[in-house]
Amino acid sequence: MEETSTIHGKTMRSDYEDLQYHIDMVVGKIGLQKTVVLLRSFVEKAQFEPLKNNAPLLLTFLTSEAIALFDLKEEDFYTNTTTEYREARMACYHLYHKYTSYSYAKVAQVFGTGKRNIIYYKQKVDERLTIPHYYKPFIQLYDQLEERSIQFISKL
Repeated sequence: MEETSTIHGKTMRSDYEDLQYHIDMVVGKIGLQKTVVLLRSFVEKAQFEPLKNNAPLLLTFLTSEAIALFDLKEEDFYTNTTTEYREARMACYHLYHKYTSYSYAKVAQVFGTGKRNIIYYKQKVDERLTIPHYYKPFIQLYDQLEERSIQFISKL
């Protein structure tokens, strides 16, 4: 029997099978060479360079998508301390840090909060990602936000 590990409640094997299926679909539509070029462009765009102009776009996108996904009020996003608002902000902190490669201090500056808050919430999200069945509602929203962010980044 083959061993598989799980991430976000899915098995790695099923993710790789799904990836292979979709790569085969793309190869069938546009050909192997163009698929390689397409994948290469995704890899090159997977992280924003800290000094480029795309990071502010990602910030705006992340916050507006988080507000929509978590069903929040825009005017309360940075100030409300209820669980939904904190979870939305920490998802934004985590994804912004992940896709910009900014330091914790720079992420804190961009969001107008303290460096320790960013570190704390990033670790909290990392912890939740290791036990997704316990934090299922948050993980579902986080995964949707990350998926939309990846799609957004790929279009830049």
